Amino acid sequence: MNKLIKEIGRGILLVFFVTVTSSGCVPLLIGAAAGAGGIAYVKGALVHNIDETVEDIHRAALAGLKDFGLFVVSDELNRHSALIKAEYEDGRKIDIKADAITEFVSKVTIRVGVIGDQEESRLILSAIEDNL
Repeated sequence: MNKLIKEIGRGILLVFFVTVTSSGCVPLLIGAAAGAGGIAYVKGALVHNIDETVEDIHRAALAGLKDFGLFVVSDELNRHSALIKAEYEDGRKIDIKADAITEFVSKVTIRVGVIGDQEESRLILSAIEDNL
């Protein structure tokens, strides 16, 4: 009887995995795991959750841009979000956005240029983290 129950359980598990992998849920689960603490590069923008307030990230982002000698074009800060627009000397634009997820966790989105530049975005993220 126990052997029959184990075989049925394995069959159900096999059907479950086949269904999940063929329906596209695996990439969704992997993406959710990356968003929980990792860095994701999505549609030309670097996205990372940081355990800091929007205000602290805003301050660190301005300091990081200053460290690189970049020109800040506009700067908006409110209680739940911040948006900084800057540019390189060659005219490439940088957008840094921080959105509150909770009181002490924020989602940071960095886009360099029109289509994005992952290496430059990572350098800017590193500068922000260095200034936190």
